[in-house]
Amino acid sequence: MSKRPSVSDFYGQKKKFKSPAVETKPHSGTLWADDEISLNVSDLPSDTESAFLYLRSRFLEKCRECHLPIVVLVHQLYSIVKCRTTVDKDLRVLQAKGIIRLFKLGGEESVLVVIKTDDLHDLVKERCPSKPVLDRFLKVVLPATLDVCIDKSTLTGKFCLTENDISDLMSGGLLTLRSVSSFWFSFPSSGEFVRTYFRGRKNVLRTIRKSKYSEILQQELEQRKMDKTVKLGMLFYIHDIIGAELVQCTDTTSGPLLRLKKMEKKTKNNLITK
Repeated sequence: MSKRPSVSDFYGQKKKFKSPAVETKPHSGTLWADDEISLNVSDLPSDTESAFLYLRSRFLEKCRECHLPIVVLVHQLYSIVKCRTTVDKDLRVLQAKGIIRLFKLGGEESVLVVIKTDDLHDLVKERCPSKPVLDRFLKVVLPATLDVCIDKSTLTGKFCLTENDISDLMSGGLLTLRSVSSFWFSFPSSGEFVRTYFRGRKNVLRTIRKSKYSEILQQELEQRKMDKTVKLGMLFYIHDIIGAELVQCTDTTSGPLLRLKKMEKKTKNNLITK
């Protein structure tokens, strides 16, 4: 059996490999073999992008059911791609290419989230009144600014936005106040998403804490009937608590076992009991 070509370097390289079998060209009696096939590995998705697209597809239905933005938490990607440095690097590349957008949301604790750029545009179109400044913000300001926040002086100076423009962006949920002179980038219904997310997480952690030895098989947790606070679906929270290292995940003959970490039980009990 021929050895599959290595595609370990995803950045700007082309690798060639030989056709693994002799084939017959259509409409021809001649055989061809050993033809070199050029594979542009820079076009292949990275592990991080693949993980993001997988989680997005799994969360899509639940997000739409509860009318929430289609969001993936950055630390959920850590539950699939174990090297966090690789994830962070790949996300910066994807954002620079305009494929995704990163946002930092506040709440009981800050959380970094990823949204597909097309989803963000659809969300703004659906939930915000049609105004020229919104379109200019999406097409000019965001692509030119890769940080999760921006100074007011940059908005008014570099991008020539007026006070009314900034007010419209805040009303549409695209900017939230960070300080007197700066803003966080945001998206419509971000506050509702954060509240829903943390309520569901508390419920899931409480369920694990009440289980024997504060541990439960992942399969059993997935099948548990939860109350309405777990709107985003159990799979969302399983990737959440594993990626956030709130539980220890151990492989067993019956499948992954999720055990509440001792630190979580002793020092972060407020996440469960509030």
